[in-house]
Amino acid sequence: MKHGIRNLGATALVAAAALAIGPTGAARAADVNISIGSCPVGCTAYTWAAGIADVINRNVKGVRVTAEETKGYVVNVKLLQRGELEASMATSLSAYQAYASTGSFKGGEKGQILSWMAIVPVAMHVVTLADSPVKSLADLKGKRVGMGQPGGTSMLDADAMMETLGLKPDVDFKPFRVRLGNMVSMLADGNLDAAIWNGSFPLPPVKKLTAERSIRLLPIPDDMYAKHHAANPPYFRLNIPGKLYKGVDAPTPSFGLSNGLVILKKVPEELVYQMTKTIFENLDKLKGVHPAFGRVKKETVLNGFAAPLHPGALRYYREIGVPGIEEFVKRTSK
Repeated sequence: MKHGIRNLGATALVAAAALAIGPTGAARAADVNISIGSCPVGCTAYTWAAGIADVINRNVKGVRVTAEETKGYVVNVKLLQRGELEASMATSLSAYQAYASTGSFKGGEKGQILSWMAIVPVAMHVVTLADSPVKSLADLKGKRVGMGQPGGTSMLDADAMMETLGLKPDVDFKPFRVRLGNMVSMLADGNLDAAIWNGSFPLPPVKKLTAERSIRLLPIPDDMYAKHHAANPPYFRLNIPGKLYKGVDAPTPSFGLSNGLVILKKVPEELVYQMTKTIFENLDKLKGVHPAFGRVKKETVLNGFAAPLHPGALRYYREIGVPGIEEFVKRTSK
């Protein structure tokens, strides 16, 4: 893989931006490579990153954007900290922790990973087959449970949820730490009793599963959510809408985080401005890649973020009049 941004010094970065962006705003002769960290192929974040890369490559000359398959959001942010990616998908929790160098990302240089664009919330899915004896969260005790792959935020979210439930891995249940696609296959084959994944709905592998098997989404009760939120304040209450998955007609009470893009501070401002503008001007096309893009609006792009915006994104958001932008800048600059 070529990663042009990482090989450039500060002066060269400015020069790259000047070469890439002509006086009319159209990109020209630079050859800048930007990698967006996502998740394993088949996961929603990879679909998003691939769609974003495609529209930028088609509309911003001189820039080559690549969707990188990774082990998940936690790994993405650590790769950003090491300068091995320029941008990545991340949850609002990991975005702030990375900016502040706290939590799972303690030890990295503060202030280097900035907010870019919120896409949609991610929701905790607890999936079983419709004929499974697992009908509530309490029924997970003693069962085989898919928890997400190491290096992914879904595994951390699943661990936190099971801790709230008072269930210890390898004591109260058997954890399987594998990616979503594998979990879905294991459910279908009878090798798992339940699969836990915190992701943007609808989850493509789960939708695919409903073509073969009837499923059930387990609701998160109010008392369990209240306890979980008290211990983990970044999570917020939301419902997974009904009719997203075949046979699941009613909304399912759940919780989640905001999900979106973060980007390195060193990526040139003009470049980020042009990429942000291009994404917004192609939301209708991106909606055809994944329905989540149909919910991206100027009213939602700041959702969940607590780290400052990249200056290039900030300039575009001011230009289009994102509601609350100045309050956001004031709040995140403290």
